[in-house]
Amino acid sequence: MPTNNEKAAKEIISTLNSGNFYCECPCGCGEEIRLKDADLFYLNNFSASGKVAQQEMLEDLKQQRKELKERAANMTKRPQLTAKAVNIGFILERIAPAFPHFPFQHNDCRSLFDPIDYIIFEGLHKSGIVNKIIFTDIKTGAAKLKNNQKAIKALIESKNVKFQIYE
Repeated sequence: MPTNNEKAAKEIISTLNSGNFYCECPCGCGEEIRLKDADLFYLNNFSASGKVAQQEMLEDLKQQRKELKERAANMTKRPQLTAKAVNIGFILERIAPAFPHFPFQHNDCRSLFDPIDYIIFEGLHKSGIVNKIIFTDIKTGAAKLKNNQKAIKALIESKNVKFQIYE
């Protein structure tokens, strides 16, 4: 049994549909719309075309939710993959001197890992005499030198390096 509000709404909608009433388009384009062409409704009491439009909107919302869920899942996967790649890089930096293709004698390597991975005292293990000191940073994939590493490289290249004894 319809409530007083439903009866009043039906009466208002009937009056607006039968009269020569206009309103401004809600999209802001400034056009006038005849209210009897607007498929007016109260609560969920849609016209046939209103029900179709509602179904289309519900399907669209369902698709948007699905896409948002996928994007959210991808947003968590990407940092996880990046973290794994960084961790693998850290592991590789630490074991690199043990690889047969590593260009330096592993016993000549001294690890710092931050900001530069290794200082290599070339010749130290074999002859006990250091004939060259090499600052080495190991990069994997598309990794590049960080700004502080670039600054260290520039200082070394400009020979702005000292040896100092602390007593």
